[in-house]
Parts: sequence; C-alpha cells; structure tokens
Amino acid sequence: MGSHSEARAAEGSRREVLLAGVSLLVSLLLSLGLAEVGLRAAHHFYHWRVLRALPPVGARALIPSTDPELIYEWNPGWSNGTFTVNSFGMPNDEITLEKPPGVFRIAFVGDSISANFDLRPRPEIYLNVLERTLNQERRAGWRFEALNFGVTGYGILQELQTLRTRALRFHPDLVVVQQCLNDPYPTDTPYAQLAPVGPSRLWNFVFHHLQPDRFWSWWFVERNYDRVGLENLRRGMAGLGEEAQRGVRVVAVLFPYLYAPAYDRWGYQRYHELYRGGAAQAGIPFLDLYTVFQQGGFIGDRWFPVDPIHPEGEAHAVAAAEIEARLDGLGLLPARDPEPKVGEGSGHLGN
Repeated sequence: MGSHSEARAAEGSRREVLLAGVSLLVSLLLSLGLAEVGLRAAHHFYHWRVLRALPPVGARALIPSTDPELIYEWNPGWSNGTFTVNSFGMPNDEITLEKPPGVFRIAFVGDSISANFDLRPRPEIYLNVLERTLNQERRAGWRFEALNFGVTGYGILQELQTLRTRALRFHPDLVVVQQCLNDPYPTDTPYAQLAPVGPSRLWNFVFHHLQPDRFWSWWFVERNYDRVGLENLRRGMAGLGEEAQRGVRVVAVLFPYLYAPAYDRWGYQRYHELYRGGAAQAGIPFLDLYTVFQQGGFIGDRWFPVDPIHPEGEAHAVAAAEIEARLDGLGLLPARDPEPKVGEGSGHLGN
C-alpha cells in the first residue's frame, strides 16, 4: 500500500515538473515572440520616421531615380557648401558632355569611397589625386580629367547601370570601377533595403550588443553574400565583361575592409577571391588593394573611431599610386615622355 502511494506521488511530481517545464518553455517562446514583434515594429516605426523627416525632394542630396535599376541618384545642382553635385548629377566640377581635344578622360564608377559625401576634402580622394598626378607628369601633352560617377551606397548592379547609361555618354578613354566588399547589394537607404537582415531582429539586437565589432562586420559585409547577393555579383561582373567586349576599356579596383580581425579571424579573403574570380571570368583587369593597404598599416585592429569602409587621406594617395601603376602596366595610359638628357630643356648651355 505504501509503495503504491509513493509511486503515485512520484508520478505526480514528474507531471508537475513536466508541466512547469512546458509552461516555462511556452512563456519563453511567447516572450521571444513578443520581443521579435516589438523590435520589428520599432524598426518599421523608425523607418517611417526617417521617411517623414526627409526634406522635400528638391532639397535632398539623393533623390529617387527615374531609372528603376539605379533606385536613387544625386540631385543635380545640390550643394550644402562643402559637397556639391554638378548639373549632370555627378559629385564633380562642371564639365562638358563632349570631350575636348587633347583630353584623356577616366570615368570612375563606384560607391561612397568615390562619391565622398561629406567624408574627406575632395582633393584628397584617390581619383582626384590620380588626376592631379597625371597632369603633373609629362605624357605627350595630354590633359587628364577624372570624372566622378560615384554614388553613396551603390552596389555592383547600380555601378554597371551607371557605366552604361551615364558614364559612356562622356566618351571616356578608360573606366575604373571602384568596388567594395558590400557591393552585392546597395546599402540600406530610405529608398531601398534589399540586403538580408538576418534570422530575426531579436537575433540582431543580441548579436549587436554582445559582439558589436563582429556584428557590424557581418552587417557591412557578410550578409551581402546570400544566394541572391552572389548572383548579383556574378551578373555585375559579367556585365562589365560585356562592356569590355564592346570595346570599353574597363578596370575593376577592389578596396578592402579596414578591420584586420575580419581577415585574421573570419576569413574575409574568401570574398576577395569572389571578385578576383569574377573579373577573371569576365575578362577584365583587376586590382586588389588589400596587400598594399595591409602593408601600409591602413587595415588595423581598432574598431571605433576608425571607419572600416572609408580609407583615410594617406590611403587614398596610396590607392591612386597603385591604380596609376596598374594602368601603366596594362598600357592603358599615354606613355610618359622620355626624360630629357642632361642639359636639354634645362636652360643651361652645354660645355
């Protein structure tokens, strides 16, 4: 009789434990679900507030594009005093559509590294450094123009479309496509948020607070390489190859991520190989700036205040020199004039 009562008591105890466990699990799932719903609602509310806070279209730096493939573009003629957009919608001085005689034009297509929206003084940006250097050299009397078609946040498909619909109208002699590791998708903006956002907003929230540097590396780079992102990259590189086959002289230049642990711990070189392989398959020359940036100390261990995407002034100068060397090596620039012999052109009489 006693043993039977003890068995019933033990079974009742097990049921209570089981019910308590189920209740706890249900409560936890409900709490996680409510947290996810709350965070998604907060995100939508934040996005709504951002849209509401936008100035009238005519007063914005970036405006919706009539070209659905571009999504958005610079507002022609816009200026805030430090950053100006010319009448063609380029972060560039005013230029003519027709190329003047004796001018060698290099069109630069890219994202915020090229566009330089309120980042660094415009003369420090690599493409302007390159233009200045080329014009100081003796290259058979040519005058060089660097045309800036960079748009903040553009991905590789927007860069390709910009090349096709904007840059080629200016009859460039050469096109440099500046790339970055987040190029499979355009960067999130009020006009479009196309890149994956992860398993859940709650996961992002926890990840962000526990490992901020790892989270932002994932957010800036890794999330762009899902199935669709990889296809975007393939299509973009293939499109550049198609333009090269039509006679456009195209060179791709990849700027690295500026945070050393991304390479030392998380294997970001695998993304560089995707660009390198894509360029090789497309048949276009490719320059990877990782090694020269790493050797120059521009890829560091600090997270903040260093921006892991945008190089500082000295790195821009190094990039300009590397690009010039690569273009010269490919025979894509006019040759330098031979150095004058001693006494020639120096204003001194020979013995």
